[in-house]
Amino acid sequence: MRRMRIAALAAGFLLGTPLLTSAQRAAVQACADCHRAIVTSYLRTAHFHTSAPASSATIKGSFAAGRNTLTTRRPGVSFVMREIDGRHTQTAYDRNRVVQRETIDLVIGSGRRGQSFAYWRDGILYQLPVSWLASPDRWINSPGYLDGTIDFTRIVQPRCLECHATRFDVVGPPGALRYAQSYEVGLTCEKCHGDGVRHVAWHRANPEARQAREIRSPAGFSRQGQLDTCGLCHGGPREPRRPAFSYRPGERLDDYYAPPVGVGASDVHGNQVGLLERSLCFRASRAMTCATCHDVHRTERRPAVLSGKCLACHQPGRHSRVVGITAARLAAACVDCHMPDEQSGALEFNSASGQGAMRFRNHTIGVYPAATAAVLRGQRSR
Repeated sequence: MRRMRIAALAAGFLLGTPLLTSAQRAAVQACADCHRAIVTSYLRTAHFHTSAPASSATIKGSFAAGRNTLTTRRPGVSFVMREIDGRHTQTAYDRNRVVQRETIDLVIGSGRRGQSFAYWRDGILYQLPVSWLASPDRWINSPGYLDGTIDFTRIVQPRCLECHATRFDVVGPPGALRYAQSYEVGLTCEKCHGDGVRHVAWHRANPEARQAREIRSPAGFSRQGQLDTCGLCHGGPREPRRPAFSYRPGERLDDYYAPPVGVGASDVHGNQVGLLERSLCFRASRAMTCATCHDVHRTERRPAVLSGKCLACHQPGRHSRVVGITAARLAAACVDCHMPDEQSGALEFNSASGQGAMRFRNHTIGVYPAATAAVLRGQRSR
């Protein structure tokens, strides 16, 4: 009972925080009335914070002098991040001359790995040329931007926003992309469950009803329906067959997007579902989905904890006898051995010192000799 009271107080605090937009607050409050503990936990996840209005609380990069500048290999070209009259800005300089300055309006990314930024102009959302990398806490060229190039013209496409926001309404004639100002940032409960506000309104008007309306539970979907719901954002780059933001949880994803092809189909950045489906673990199971190992309602990042999910089917005893490491220590290293971090070929960035790339966990569960050898070396050195 005491834990429930604490959870309720925490949820009340989070729901009242100015970090939530009015659209987010309405969406999560509708669910919190009945599912407060789940909402409290979910509000702390990277999914919920994967986009947000720009503010001192949501932008992770430093605006302090000495830490707010991105220099490039091109002489005289640099970018400076400053807070001016309460607004966060990016300014491009060429030999001390201001080339362009724009206000940061939208933050893309929770900040766990990094963040990119966008600004509004005439109903169009443009990506800013400077992003922030969590490790080692520095400003970088936004992914795909050439170092030393001043470019504020890259339009943020609906497909990008579909994975980083609950809703953006595209308006205007074909070929003239514009976004309405009625959008919902972050991934609220609605993204996977449908419109909670309509669900609550319907049941308040029909209190005798026992069948849930205007809402969906992924736990009740078919296996493919569950995979497709996650695959909307974790299924790799796919060519659209229908407009962005028209997919609804549980529907057949191939009706909305063509299957991924090319390099992106196997890259560790975007296609976690496709990589999982290649695994022997997945192919040997009739029920395995993303939810077998992940609870989307809570933050789960510790490899040792996630490794514990493997023990539902596998026991480390035989491994332990072969490599000479205790079963308990080995059991905490399942994902590091069998799902190692690998460099993405789809999310790269250029800097004055060369090219870099983000690393993500490979979701093809398998045998990786080099990764295993590194884990065993670390275990034996303890």
